[in-house]
Order: sequence, then C-alpha cells, then structure tokens
Amino acid sequence: MKKALVVGYGISGKGAVNLLKKSGYKVSVYSDTPLNIDDKEVEDVSSLTDFEIVGDKEFVAISPSIDEEHRIVRYARRLGVPVIGEIELGYKFCKGKIIAVTGTNGKTTTTKLIGEIINKSHKKAFTLGNIGTSFCDNVLNIESDDIAVLEVSSFQLESIRDFCPDVAACLNITPDHYERHKSFNNYTLAKFKIFINQKSEDFAVLNYDDKTIRDFCDMVSSEVYFVSTKNKVKGSFLEDGKIMVDIGNVYPLMSLDEVPIKGEYNYHNVMTAVLCCKLIGIEDTYIIDGIKSFSLPKYRNEFVANIQGINYYNDSKATNIDSTLKACNSMHGDTALIVGGYDKGIAYDGFFASLPSNIKHIVATGDNVYSIMSFLPSYHEYTFEITSSLERAVELAKEKKVCNILFSPTTSSFDRYSGYEERGEHFNMIIKSLIS
Repeated sequence: MKKALVVGYGISGKGAVNLLKKSGYKVSVYSDTPLNIDDKEVEDVSSLTDFEIVGDKEFVAISPSIDEEHRIVRYARRLGVPVIGEIELGYKFCKGKIIAVTGTNGKTTTTKLIGEIINKSHKKAFTLGNIGTSFCDNVLNIESDDIAVLEVSSFQLESIRDFCPDVAACLNITPDHYERHKSFNNYTLAKFKIFINQKSEDFAVLNYDDKTIRDFCDMVSSEVYFVSTKNKVKGSFLEDGKIMVDIGNVYPLMSLDEVPIKGEYNYHNVMTAVLCCKLIGIEDTYIIDGIKSFSLPKYRNEFVANIQGINYYNDSKATNIDSTLKACNSMHGDTALIVGGYDKGIAYDGFFASLPSNIKHIVATGDNVYSIMSFLPSYHEYTFEITSSLERAVELAKEKKVCNILFSPTTSSFDRYSGYEERGEHFNMIIKSLIS
C-alpha cells in the first residue's frame, strides 16, 4: 500500500488526510502539538524517531503553518522524500479549471466575488483554500466543467512544485509575515510563485498601480492583463465613473454607482474579479449581476451597532497594517482605534506615519503591544494606551468622546484565538453586552 505523511492537523491537514485515504493511501500524521485522532485508519507518528516518521513514505504533505525549516521537512529532503503543500496535493487531483488569487489584502473578498459570479452563470464554482475551506477535502467533487476558485496565501505558495492555475491574480503586496519570510523580498518571491509554472496559454492578472506587482510582467510566461484605477491598461480600468474592460476591444462594463463595495482598494478587487471571470468565458450579464448582489465578507470593516451615539466597527479581518490603514481612512469623524494581536515582527513606524488625522485615540492589546509601542513617535496627536484584554480595550475606547470605535488589529489573531473569525465573534459579543 502507498504511504504518505501529513504534517499538521488543522483544516488543511485534515483535508489532506481525507483525500489521501480516499485515494488509497495509508496515512500517517505528525504534529508538534498533541493530536486527538478519532480515525483509527490514521496513524499518529508524533512519538516516533524522524527516520521512522519519514523513511518509508512516498511523499510528505505539509500544512500552511509548517515552514520550510521545520525539522521533519528538512529531514525528508535529506532522505530525498518529496515535500509538497496541501494546495499542491489538491492540484494533482483537480479535474476542473483553477483560478487562484493571492495578495496581502483583498484575497477573500475577490475570491468570494469570483465564486459568486461564476455560480450565477451556467458553470459551478468551488471557493476553497486560504478562505477557510480545504482544497483537498473538496477536490474530488470538482468535475471537468467546474472551476476551483482558490484563495492562496504566501505560506501555501512556498511549497508548490507543479501548481499551475489557468488564471492567477495578485492584488497587492505590502509588508507582512516577517515572522515567516524574514524580509519583504522573500515575501514578494513567495507571492510571485503563483505565476511560476504558468504557460503561454494561461493568464496572469496584475495590479498595475502596485509597482512591485507591475514588475512581475517581465518575469511571467502567461498572457498578462492589468487592473488600474489610475491608468488605461490592457485589462480593466476606471474611466468617467465606469469600469472599463479591454481584452480585445474596449467597452464600459458598468457604472461605479452600481458597485456596492466602495473604495479604491475594493475597485481593484472588483476589476480583478471581472478579468478572472472574463478570461474563462463568463458573460457580462452574469458578471454585472454578481457584482451588484455582492456583500463584503464578515468582519471586514463591518458595522456592529450604534450605542449612545458611538458607531462600533468590527474589522477583525485586518491582519496587516495596510488593511487597517484602509479601514481608518474609511471612517468619518473622530475615531478610537483598537489594535494588536500576534507578533509578526513587523515594524510600525510606517503605520504611525500614515495614520489619518481622524484617529484621535489608539488602544493596543495582544502579544505585540510592546512591539507596537516601541515605534510610537515622540510627538503624536493621539492618545496611546495598552491593556491586557479586548474587553478592557473597548472600555478605554468607550471613555473617549468619539464618533467611532474601530477594532482593526493590524495583525493575525493567533496569540489568543484560532483565527480572525473567533476574534471577530469575541468583539461582537463584547459590543452586544454593552446594549443589555
């Protein structure tokens, strides 16, 4: 019997195990944390030696949380055992076309929008990957006429070998995940890997307004299209308040007044979705219908309540600085900002330098509060406080005379939560308790 090892047992790891079992493999699982595996057909090998763990396996499939320097990964490579990620494993079994979306911000919004547009047409889309639903766990349900729409993170792209989407898009790149990639250059190279296996018959969609991404066009082998809110480009751009499309002939698709999600960054997301769908043959009527009926994912700058004249906004999905700055710029009136969480090793000098003037108070909570505070400028026009809990952070923010309280953490949630969703739920619970 064929044997495979899965390293990590979260959503991706469990999906990989299920796929391998269905495909006739004897599956072993390794984790750095204690495992609770109910499935008797899956072997927990965490207590064995490295050789016993890896030695007889056909390949090792790693979860996104497992980096290239993990001891099991390094040992497998020394033995010549192939190491692949869960996205790569799913790719090997996928019969349908693949649209893959990466970028620092906007991945979930764009992936969901593409999926909704496709599902309004005569085709069927599966929105999977970093969006929170395992590619491997669903790939056997994807038929040749279906489309897998994948949100792909830099962690997932690190471990690809042959992964080649029919359409690949990169939305933006700003500093993030230095705790893993160590530098902006390494992070950028990980993002670029989404295009690395594409051929001339494939398509790349690039954000022309982001110079780092614009420069990718000289290195990709696929046919390149751009999106831009500032320039006329081959692809999609804005002109006279309309979304224009140019993939052979130029024409207006729809007015920005008809687009329910506002802001320049969201227009980039929408135009990227437009191009991805056009390039696989989706008709304009379905694209327009999908855009008009679309709403933002949960915890993306979501209005929660107005309590005693204060608007509360939940932007738990803001897992990096750039995303938080965009949320800050969307606020009207004086705002108290709650930040903090998992320490990614990111510098906050650019954050403080870029804050809009409507941010009057900042409250920090989470594991990285002292890292944030170390970049606080000597002169600043806002109050800055740190506290030990999100509940206390809300209390401190509520004491200020502001129009808005914005929870937009600037970083991941893994210091205290399983993900941004659990963090967002916790914030909403705190706000709801203020009403009763």
